[in-house]
Amino acid sequence: MTHPELMAGCLAAVLLAGCVHSEIAPRDYLAQDIDKNHALVEVDVVFAQAPDDRLTSRTTARNSVEYAGAPHIVVPFYQKGLGFDQGFAGTYLFAVVYPVAKVETATASTRVFGQHLEGQRYRFRVPGKAQWNSNETFMLGFSRKGRREAISFRFSNAHSCPSAFQAITPTYGFPIEVSATFKEGKGCLKVCDSRDGYPGFCAFQPPPGA
Repeated sequence: MTHPELMAGCLAAVLLAGCVHSEIAPRDYLAQDIDKNHALVEVDVVFAQAPDDRLTSRTTARNSVEYAGAPHIVVPFYQKGLGFDQGFAGTYLFAVVYPVAKVETATASTRVFGQHLEGQRYRFRVPGKAQWNSNETFMLGFSRKGRREAISFRFSNAHSCPSAFQAITPTYGFPIEVSATFKEGKGCLKVCDSRDGYPGFCAFQPPPGA
């Protein structure tokens, strides 16, 4: 199937579900570069013990900036819609290629490096992503004297619950204090079990009121 045929098929289906793009490479941001009004949730984290913070940056082959060496969150997104396979019709000698619609899901992830405030407090912002849906989960990743740690959270903008609490990281038991700020003062943030091999996803998602 030629590229024009694929685009024509996609345009025909966009009114129904929209085309799914191929998997998007992760992109890095600094929390302070994300407009608070466009963030899904703003999260402050106070580390009981100072995390490693030697932020570095480099320009990738895609002309994007990649950061490393400091506390950050990993936010997964997904997009569900129609993609197209290649089908055939007609006789054996005169087969005609035609697009076959199928449901596809594309995934992407974003890393947001925290803004260092006073003391050992860092601020993170979970960004929105145009035409993509959030899984309403994210993973906080950081290192302490070279020991890498990660803890996952689930949030909701539809339910309210106390969203300022203390937590203990799962691998090394580092204490942290977490507080979330939601638009219009309504929302819920909870710790959830991480899912091995899927940063930012929760293996178990408790009800928002739990």
